[in-house]
Amino acid sequence: MAKNIVLIFILFASLLQPSRIYAQEYIVGGDFDYAPFSFIDKDGKPSGLEIDVIEAIAASSGIKLNFHLSRWDDALSHIKEGKADIIVGIIYSEEREAFFDFTIPIHTEYYSIFIRKDLPFVDLSSLYDYKLVALAKDASIEKYLIPMGLFEDYVLAQSLPEALSVIELGLADYVLAPNLLGLNEIQKNKYENIEIKGPSIIPSIYCMAVRKGNPELLNILNNGITELRASGKLADLQEKWKVYEEEDVKYKQIAKVFLIVFILLLVLLLLVFIWVWLLRLQIKKKTESIKQKNVELQKSEEKFRVITENSSDIIWHLDSNFQLTYISQADERIRGFSKEEVIGKSLFSILKPEGIELLKQANEKRMADLSKGVKSPPAIYELEEICNDGSYVWVEATATAFYDADGKITGYHGVSRDITERKKAEQLLKERENQLRELNSTKDKLFSIIAHDLRNPFNAILGLSNLLIENINDFEVAECERYLRVINSTAENTLVLLDNLLEWSKTQTGNKIFKPERADLYTIISEILGVSKTNANIKNISIEYSQADSIEVYADVNMLKTVLRNLISNAIKFTHPNGEVAITAGKTFDNIEITVADNGVGMSEEIQSKLFKIDADITTPGTSNEKGSGLGLILCKEFVEMHGGEIKVKSELGKGSAFVVSLPVSVMHNTDRPLL
Repeated sequence: MAKNIVLIFILFASLLQPSRIYAQEYIVGGDFDYAPFSFIDKDGKPSGLEIDVIEAIAASSGIKLNFHLSRWDDALSHIKEGKADIIVGIIYSEEREAFFDFTIPIHTEYYSIFIRKDLPFVDLSSLYDYKLVALAKDASIEKYLIPMGLFEDYVLAQSLPEALSVIELGLADYVLAPNLLGLNEIQKNKYENIEIKGPSIIPSIYCMAVRKGNPELLNILNNGITELRASGKLADLQEKWKVYEEEDVKYKQIAKVFLIVFILLLVLLLLVFIWVWLLRLQIKKKTESIKQKNVELQKSEEKFRVITENSSDIIWHLDSNFQLTYISQADERIRGFSKEEVIGKSLFSILKPEGIELLKQANEKRMADLSKGVKSPPAIYELEEICNDGSYVWVEATATAFYDADGKITGYHGVSRDITERKKAEQLLKERENQLRELNSTKDKLFSIIAHDLRNPFNAILGLSNLLIENINDFEVAECERYLRVINSTAENTLVLLDNLLEWSKTQTGNKIFKPERADLYTIISEILGVSKTNANIKNISIEYSQADSIEVYADVNMLKTVLRNLISNAIKFTHPNGEVAITAGKTFDNIEITVADNGVGMSEEIQSKLFKIDADITTPGTSNEKGSGLGLILCKEFVEMHGGEIKVKSELGKGSAFVVSLPVSVMHNTDRPLL
């Protein structure tokens, strides 16, 4: 009986927590000596900011982790070879996107120039005279050292501790390394011959990354980072490991100064209180002392004001109607407006409409909570604020409400930080994702054409030719001629498809050269008609070409022939036997218009809207079951637009179609240039 109860309990527990019983386990790689981001501590356990972050994500998402920290070059190799699923403490770069999918940023670190103290340093050009220590496989090599021409006279180090040791011993002169990591190593090893010179460089976005093609794991990590950031746990972990953004370091330094000033004020107030008590006995004797203390107090207040005005973040105050009553000097440095232009104005006057709507909704919720007796905690908003030159800057604003004795809001105090660069990095990631989707669509279209549309005609040619070879003595001459015409027509259609495929591949790789020249339009169209008559004769289709006057075009003749060949071929394809195809050409003041019309099957509005899109699969067999890829019209559109013209279609189901190509009379630029 007891055994049955235990089994029932286990079954019930498994139903409640199935995700934990069958949780997925992932191998996490990273640098074993990259404090404070990832390292093996003195007890042999993985530790650091990145380790704490991913363990927090694992705890909330239910995944299991198996840490394999190693040398950095080995860690990169492991994830590329599939020996690890996740890598932590990795800096985002475009070159690494070929192998990894990056999470959203966790921290931004700047590189500093760690150089021997005895070396003179005027500016960055001084580095050309000194010997570099380069960190193996570090992002600084591709992002900075090679472009700056510094990757010439160097020695290679496998780790930052090794690089700093080489400089301390005088075997090399300088190294570019993350600011925080370098300072930690100098402090830990008590190096006395190394210091930071010059400006901060190479803002580097620290992320986690997964192997390409694992969107499920990437989503788990991104959702986890977003939750940690929203809940404030990410900021707590950064505080634990003393990892701050460059602006955060300044802000915390200012906060320390504020605290010191505050303590000084308390001490001064205490002293004043003591002096007041002593003044009961010695008023005349202590009058001058009190005046001196008041002077010191005024100096302290002036120091507080100077610190506030020189903060890199914008410090501001609003009244209950969202009117600005105070704003620090940083606003003028960031947005270009003076205090006089801003104070007294509404906060909503500097925001975009979406930002105004966001704050209004937040205020409605705050008031609803306040009506229930709940005071809202400080809130963080990402907003776009207008600058003096008409542009916009992204800021991260932290706002806190102030209340009177009755619990009513009397105003808002807050701090805003410029996050424009971070938003640009996020936008870049989105653009890369869109470009990848477009490349995948192009790849899929190409493989579809090669695997299906280019293979089927060859099957038809082989089948009919084998039939003729095996039964040549059984067929009449007329029957043989009919089969040969079909083979010839199929081969011509296949050649058109192959030509289109080659032309299209050139446009995609930038190898197609645009060479406009003056040519006679009648000659060009007549040449195309001579090639197209074979297919038209098989279906007994008549082709009429009319042109009012002699027309000279300024165009790339090969491109124009490709456009006309595809349009006429399509007209024959979708026209019933014994039908008609009409080609007309005319000239207006600005344009030359060429129309290819048929009385064939026509098409619906839905199909017309998808005709010129690479990702639309709308291939339709012809009236004699001719095959097509849809690539010809896409190529036509690209070539016509290359001439500065446009292509339109007019069609109705059952009544035929008319394609109109409009080309400008002259082309402004006639130099040879590649198609991009």
